[in-house]
Amino acid sequence: MEKIVTFLDYANTNAALMNLGVAPDYGHIGTYLGEGRFVVEQHAFVPIDPRNPHGRDGQINALWESGWLVHTKLGAFAGDSYKCDFDVEITLELMRTAEIVRPDIIVLISGDKDFVPVILELRRRGIRVEVAAISECNAAREVILKASGFIDLREPLEGGQGIEDDNPESDLWAAGAPPADSDPNAEANVLPDAPESLARSVIRATRYPRPPAVRI
Repeated sequence: MEKIVTFLDYANTNAALMNLGVAPDYGHIGTYLGEGRFVVEQHAFVPIDPRNPHGRDGQINALWESGWLVHTKLGAFAGDSYKCDFDVEITLELMRTAEIVRPDIIVLISGDKDFVPVILELRRRGIRVEVAAISECNAAREVILKASGFIDLREPLEGGQGIEDDNPESDLWAAGAPPADSDPNAEANVLPDAPESLARSVIRATRYPRPPAVRI
């Protein structure tokens, strides 16, 4: 069975899903991506808003309870907002995983093109790198082209991805308003026009589908 390690760029993914009006259950997403494989570890990188350091405690606890190894970082004030760049930490952990764990597959849940250099380096080392993101929303074309394969997260979302009932941001998202602690850097990577078929909130969890065939 193939060994897999999953990396979640929380800010990039949350910004994309916010744009679609969807609040995900990352436990189900992790299960979806790891089905039929041996999941060695799941890493989640969550930025912390210095204006509200405990604002994401609920989401972080839910990630831990779902089996994610959570990495947090306190952002820096930037005018009326904040900045928290996790690219270096994620890249270092990707390379550490390649050297120590030596998985067959790494799944990167992010469409940020800044990860293209490390994706190519991992592929040179014989590791298959699959990018999981939302096509035409937060998946940069270059990332899709340079990864070993691309998994469009529209599949689990359209298949009945459930919203976390205890997520304090859900009501804001459902109302179409951005959460107060959204990462402005991540939002810059999200296209303004989401596919009409996904511009809705999914209100309950149903049978979780198998991962879609990865496009080469």
